[in-house]
Amino acid sequence: MIFDKKKDKKKKKKLPTERFLSLKANGNEIEAINFSLCRDPDDTARLEVRTKDVCEAMHYDHVDFELTTSLKRVKVSGNFREARKEKKFKVYIFTVTDYSQFFI
Repeated sequence: MIFDKKKDKKKKKKLPTERFLSLKANGNEIEAINFSLCRDPDDTARLEVRTKDVCEAMHYDHVDFELTTSLKRVKVSGNFREARKEKKFKVYIFTVTDYSQFFI
């Protein structure tokens, strides 16, 4: 007779999904679709913000961003580099001058 030995499988704790709560540019709430920090080939930090429409709060030479999620708050300062249109979105690109992250 063959007996099946069942191994006890430990349940993995599910980490809560990090949810986007708000994005502010120079203290003004903006509607962003995507907020990404990247590096250029020359190792310069770059920030890309995608929006549905033109966002007046980002039309400055220097912008301070504050991104709030359910787990952390990210503060990024950047100098405006360029803005372009990609299909249905506007993409604002900044060179990162300062970055800090705080867990809530």
